[in-house]
This record gives sequence, C-alpha cells and structure tokens, in this order.
Amino acid sequence: MNLRKRTWCLGLAGLMVVAAPATALAGSPEFARSAEEWAKLRDNVMEYGELEGLVQEYNITVQTNQLDLNDFRQKYGDTKDDVSQKYRDMAAEIYSSVDYPDSDDPMYGYMVSSVLMAEIQAKNLEKQADDNLEDSEIIRTNYEQAEKTLVTVAQNNMVSYQKGLLELRQLEIVRDQAQTALNSAQVKMEIGSATQVDVLNAQEALQTAQRNIESKKSANETLRQKLQVMLGWKYSDTPEIQDVPAADASRIDGMNPLTDREAALENNYTLKVNRKKLSNAGSANTVESLKKTIADNEQKIGSSLVTSYQNVLAAKLAYDQAAADLELETRNTRTMELQYQQGSVSRNEYESQQQLLENKQLAVKIADMNLFQTMETYDWAVAGLASAS
Repeated sequence: MNLRKRTWCLGLAGLMVVAAPATALAGSPEFARSAEEWAKLRDNVMEYGELEGLVQEYNITVQTNQLDLNDFRQKYGDTKDDVSQKYRDMAAEIYSSVDYPDSDDPMYGYMVSSVLMAEIQAKNLEKQADDNLEDSEIIRTNYEQAEKTLVTVAQNNMVSYQKGLLELRQLEIVRDQAQTALNSAQVKMEIGSATQVDVLNAQEALQTAQRNIESKKSANETLRQKLQVMLGWKYSDTPEIQDVPAADASRIDGMNPLTDREAALENNYTLKVNRKKLSNAGSANTVESLKKTIADNEQKIGSSLVTSYQNVLAAKLAYDQAAADLELETRNTRTMELQYQQGSVSRNEYESQQQLLENKQLAVKIADMNLFQTMETYDWAVAGLASAS
C-alpha cells in the first residue's frame, strides 16, 4: 500500500507549514475504523466521499479541539456547577495567597498595588462563577460544529478546484480564439484590409487572455495546496484528486424547507448551545435574554433553509439553461460539419465552431458542479449548519 506522507494543517485558513516528512498520527485510535477505512484514508488519493473522514483524523484544528475538550473536562469538570465551582476555587486560592503588607514596608506601594490586582482577579473569577453558563457539553458541541464546518470548507474547496480546472480550459479557448484573431488581423493588414491599430488591439487581447490563464493557474494551485494541507498532506505533495460526484437532480424532490425545518432546528449546533445555556441559566434576566435569542435563532434557521433551497432551484435552472445551450450548439456543430465537408465554410470557421461547442460542454460541467454544491449546502443546513444569526 502506498502510504502518503502527512503533515499537520492549520484550521480554516489552511496555512502551509513546512515540516520534516513524517506520517502524521490520526486523531482516532486504530480500532476506531476498519482496516479498509484506514487504507482509503491513508492512500495517496483524495476522494470527495472521504473528505469528512480526512478532516476528522488529520485536521490539526479538530485534533487540537479534542485535546482542549479533554483538558477542559479534567480541569473544570462536566457540569455547569463543576465549572463554576472551579472558578470559585481559583478565586479562593488567590485570596488565600494574598499577603497584605505593613504600612511601614519600603515596598508598601508596590505590594498594595499587587494585592489590589490579585483581589480584582479573584473578584472577576467569582463573577465568572456567578455568570457561567458553560459545561463540557457546550464545549463539545461548539467543537463539533467547527469540525463539520471544516468539512464543508474542504468540500467547497474540492469543488472549486475542479471547477477551476474547467474554467482554466475555458480561458485557454479564449486565448486560442485571440491567437486566431491576431493571425487574421496580421494577414488582413498585409493585404490592406486592416490597420496597425487592429493588429495591436488583437495583440493586447491575446496578452490579456494569457494573463488570465496565468492568474487562474496560480489561483488553482493555491486552492490545491490549501485543500491538501487541511486534509493532512504537505502542500508540495501530489495526491490524485478525483472528480467530484455528478449532481443527482432527483435529490431535489426530497427537499422541502417547510418539512425539513424541524430537523434543521433539532440538529442546529448554535441552537443546541443556546438551549443548553438556557437550561443552565439561573437569573431571570439571563433566561429571558436566551429565550429571545433562541426565538431569533429559530427564525433565522428557517429563513436560511429557504434561501438554501432557493439556491438549489436557481442552480437547477442554470444547469437546464446550460444543457439547452449545449444542445443547440451541438446541432449547429453538426450543420457546420456538413458544410465544412461540402467546402462551404472555411477550416477556421469550422474550428471556431468546435471551440464554441467545447465551451458549452465545459459550461454544462460547471453548472452541474454548482448544482451539486448547492444541494450539499442545503443538506448541511438540515444537518445542523444553517445560519442561526
């Protein structure tokens, strides 16, 4: 088995860290997954379906959060009362360590200042104890939300990378068309049917097209590196990045923001946290404030779900339009092919039509990816990531 070399990643930003090549440790123990699952995660192939597993096992933010959660539970306990008591214990420890100076001590002013600072710190800890709403469940829920958000970032980056490759080809077609136009302008200038200005304009168009290609190549490479690093590869590695799945339009039939709202509310991570805070709240003001926040969350989640669904429908319309444009261009190409065989159109005209057809084919693929992406976003909204604020 060809094990890929992994390195740590740095969260959402996907910052690149140069490290000595080493097989990075997974976040879960070996027994947590089957041998087949580990083999897929550890090979040098990046598949869309394994992105969630890669984030869970090799993303440094996810691993750090798990360590922080374990540390929190060890230091503060699990319940809200455990956490509050820890703050009070810390405050009591500070009070017990305060040594009040004698007024005739040469360092009296400095020592009094230190005592006052210690007392302020202790009082702040006591206030934290009184105001505390957090427990280990809230911390865990926040970290789980962060993990799922990272998965969506990885998925979106992979789709964007694949779209970027298609968009690069579109730009190459534009460059080829610009080159053809420049050649034509130069020939026309030689026979007096075009001016030097026409040639210069064509040259500028070609240069612009080439700059756009280089810019897209650079953007694609940056995106590839970020995607790799957040999933455990080094930025300089060259894993095989497989195509994202084709959009299955039948999924839309199972989407309904009205009936899916209940699941979206039940699964939403922000709402889970705020509901847990409400159960931990003691003061009437805090309870009332959290109730208002939760009511607002519920409204925002419902609205977010509707927006996500509308985005799916818009993407489907865009795909249908792209498919219709391709069908029309395919018919035009068949007609021109017959004309080219009969000698009624030039080779340049025929090749230009072939470029138009390829561009429409690329547009359909890009529209398909956009549709797939919006459907994934909707599903994540139902699964707990709908915007609640």
